[in-house]
Amino acid sequence: MRSLSKYCALLLCWTASSCLGDLDVKPTENVDQSVVFQTVDDLNAGVLGVYAGLGTTSITISSLMADENMLPVENNTNKGVQVFSWKQEPVIADIGQAWQNFYMVIDRANRILDKIDGVAVPQQDEAKRDQLKGELLAIRAYCHFELLRHYAVDYDPTSPGIPVMTSSAIGKPARVPVSKVFEQIDADLAAARPLIPAGYTVNTHVTALAVIAMQARSALWQEHWEQAITHASTVINAMPLATPAQFADVWLDKSNAEVIWKLRREAQDAKLGDFYREGTRIMYAPAFKLMNSMNAATDVRFNAWFKDLGAGRWAVNKYVGGQPALVNLADVKLLRVSEMYLVRAEAYAATGTVGLASGTADLNALRAQRLNGYTAVTFASPQALADAVLEERYKELAFEGHRYFDLRRKKAPISRIPEDVVQAPAALLNTPADRGYYMPIPLRETQANENVSQHPKYQ
Repeated sequence: MRSLSKYCALLLCWTASSCLGDLDVKPTENVDQSVVFQTVDDLNAGVLGVYAGLGTTSITISSLMADENMLPVENNTNKGVQVFSWKQEPVIADIGQAWQNFYMVIDRANRILDKIDGVAVPQQDEAKRDQLKGELLAIRAYCHFELLRHYAVDYDPTSPGIPVMTSSAIGKPARVPVSKVFEQIDADLAAARPLIPAGYTVNTHVTALAVIAMQARSALWQEHWEQAITHASTVINAMPLATPAQFADVWLDKSNAEVIWKLRREAQDAKLGDFYREGTRIMYAPAFKLMNSMNAATDVRFNAWFKDLGAGRWAVNKYVGGQPALVNLADVKLLRVSEMYLVRAEAYAATGTVGLASGTADLNALRAQRLNGYTAVTFASPQALADAVLEERYKELAFEGHRYFDLRRKKAPISRIPEDVVQAPAALLNTPADRGYYMPIPLRETQANENVSQHPKYQ
């Protein structure tokens, strides 16, 4: 009971604070964390609070900004419509959610990291304390990565990135270059990896394998091809892809096949599936462009992710879950082995003709588990393979928070088809030259922190 009361006091402080500027509200209570954290159980409770803060804004923003979804006539609520129409402004709530959520989680993690080394525990608990520290470092890296994807001016190494927070503080930090953000991400992951035992495999927490998968993702974004290949290979060698027989059960939460890390969702938690369908009303349907790219008769992903409700009404089925009494409640998969195959295939393609055969083998291996009766293909050039990998990412990682950011890192246009924009007919093409291609920093943050420069397109 003593630990629980201290944990509640800590959460009270967390929910009343923000690590940057005046985005939310100022702290109303100071908690002496040297008193709060006295045992490894106290630390574990605090870490659970950090996990509890993780949200799904990357998924919803990507669904709104990219070409994964269509806006149906029955969505007359105006929810997300400005972003879907590429008319986002710094004042709207959809823009600020990722900033607020990920910096809140970073601040929660930093509050514990600032104290964890000073918590004296019995020798038998030292390994657990170290593991919890590793999990926190990895979560901090994950959140900085997501913030960078959302709010960096662009992803060139010298471009303005985001503020980096490595300690809990109220202040006015400035953006640092993209390369410096990645330096911190990589340093946190490198420090986390040896702290988490290799035998720890609870995939609702960050495991050592999840850390390696994050390293692979980070290396890909930095175009560190050999590192991406090395890290992705470690994950691939440790965990197989889901078979066609297992695949549907992954999305019903009846199987953990190929799931490296996921957010566990309980009855009291927000339901990601509600973003796509509220009751009988379809809010954001799967894009016809996306569905047209997949063969319903042979692709096991099609029926797992899409559902025909009749009369031309298609729904995203990926997050409906497997509990009829709790429709739209499903665990959120943050890292899967299939992404590692695509990371490695893209990295091989980037190495030129020397990597063409290996990258092709990776893409064929993934497709063989997704397409019934699949026949392996070959590619005439590394660029043809790279194009195929990007298209496969569109299908394999749909509604998982990647498509918009993939197009941005490639500096590629966002292109929709007319059937997907019946409610927003002007939102057909969005290019890197357009204002609506980028995410602004929320206005409340730039007003409170004059050191955070707004995206040039929004100045």
